[in-house]
Parts: sequence; C-alpha cells; structure tokens
Amino acid sequence: MLASPGAWAGEPAGDVAVAAPEQITALDPVYQRPEQAHPADAQMKPALPEPAKPVPALGIDLEQVQDLASIVDEARKQAQVEYLAEKLRQSPQTVQRYVELAWKEASRRIGLDPELLIAIIQKESVFRPKVQSIYGAQGLMQVVRRWHREKLHASESLFDPVVNIRVGTDILEEYLESADGDLSEALPKYSGNARGYAKTVIDESRKLAQVADTAAAQVAMTPGLFDPSSAGQAG
Repeated sequence: MLASPGAWAGEPAGDVAVAAPEQITALDPVYQRPEQAHPADAQMKPALPEPAKPVPALGIDLEQVQDLASIVDEARKQAQVEYLAEKLRQSPQTVQRYVELAWKEASRRIGLDPELLIAIIQKESVFRPKVQSIYGAQGLMQVVRRWHREKLHASESLFDPVVNIRVGTDILEEYLESADGDLSEALPKYSGNARGYAKTVIDESRKLAQVADTAAAQVAMTPGLFDPSSAGQAG
C-alpha cells in the first residue's frame, strides 16, 4: 500500500501526489496500478484457521457411550423396581415413581448412592408417602418437621414425595458429614438410635446394588448392543 501524501520524510507533498505510476512501480515492484487495485481486498482480513474438531480418545463415540449408559441405568432401576415390588407386594408403578425420585436426588449429590436412599425409604415408610408416626415423622423418609424447619419452605409439605426425599437426603448428608462419612454412625442418628437400624439399611442397600449390577451385566451381554454396526438394524 502507498503511504499517504506527505508521509515520506523530506518529500514535498505535491511531488508525491504527481508521481507517475511507472516511477512508483520502480520503487515498489508490488505496486498495482489504480485500475488493477481491488479496494475490497484492503478490507479483507486473513482467514483464521478453523478450530480442530475434538477427536474422541481411541475412536470412542461419546454419544453412543452416553446412550449405552442410559440403557444400563434404566436396566438397573427396572431391576430394583421389580425386586421391591415382589418383596413388598406393591404395584411396580407405585414403587417405580419413588425409585426414580431416589435416583434423581442421588444424582445431585456427590458420593451418595441411590440404593442407600431407597433402603432408607423402604425401612422408614415401606414406600407410603402419606404415613405419619406418633412422634410427628412424616412421609417417605419420616422427617420430623419441627426439627428441620430450616430445610423447608413454609408452603412445602413433607407428604410431597419430592420434598420429602430432598429434605431427608439433606439430613442424611448432614449426619454423614458430622460422622466423617461413617454410615454406621450416621444412620443410627438418622433413626433416633433405633437398634439394628444401620445394619438393616446397609444390608438392603447392598442387596439393591447387587440386583442392579446383575441387571447391568445381563444388558452388557446382550448380543449386538455394543456393536456400532448393529445400530438401526433392529426390527
């Protein structure tokens, strides 16, 4: 590009203005005559290289992995629902709702298994959301409102399964924190020091995990499920 008139030190502005194109070409071989110049080119910015697309490690299809994880989780939950419905002689539809809520609440917490919440619900209320004890404990996880008012909004009801599981899990986490994560110490506190409570809940949570793991293993052995080439061929 040419410098603006007067920009060359020691040159009168007029002399530069009337310089012949041939003279300028001799000074600057890359100079273009006015009829050859492309004004739009001066405004164009160098094209930036396109960002490289992330390549999944070892060629793993992350979307497929997420889909398979969802399939396995659904199999785990369904197996737990069937196990509990048969054990407690309740309808699978009723049990499924509360199992789903326990899984959803556990997913919001760090290091908390849904099986533990399900085992507590089973022990405390046998999946009856409207039950109330003579001490005022209410709902699925038998929360006593007067002892935990700060964990509830005034308009919330402990007979609402979503609210009850949320608050019950808050209480459990609080007791676990004070016990440095020791379930055998936190669970008795949750139950009001009921004899054998911790062992019952821990044993049941392990049973639920075993039921889920068995279902997950069966899904993993399903022919073609983990073969990408089989996608869309079903039916």
